[in-house]
Amino acid sequence: MASDPDALLVLLVQLSPANADTDRSVAERLLAALIGDERTRLMVATDGHLLLGTATLVVVPNLTHNGRPWVQLENMVVDESRCGHGIGKALLDACKEAAWEAGSYKVQLQSANARDGAHSFYAREGFEPSSQGFRFYR
Repeated sequence: MASDPDALLVLLVQLSPANADTDRSVAERLLAALIGDERTRLMVATDGHLLLGTATLVVVPNLTHNGRPWVQLENMVVDESRCGHGIGKALLDACKEAAWEAGSYKVQLQSANARDGAHSFYAREGFEPSSQGFRFYR
């Protein structure tokens, strides 16, 4: 399931319609690179052969906190037809467990300002809004 670019792209379009123009061949190549990267884990939630959710976990080396790394979660999404069924919680719990196994001292994520439902979910799961994020796109 984690190596199926078509199933992943369906979810990523639900995360942001801007992902709809992602070329499958590009996604296939980048997915192989992501899976092969020792600091990156593609986390998935499945039901049999059906992909229900995904998140990308990146372990970031760190010079502070006595050299303990930190984890960035990116592209977390649960199929919109399955939201509210505990899939996001299970996926987030698996991500946190993987972070602690990697020796991380924190797990951090960003969520687009308009995603109020996601913000409420993260708050219920113990995440605190602790900084202001900025982005610069090319």
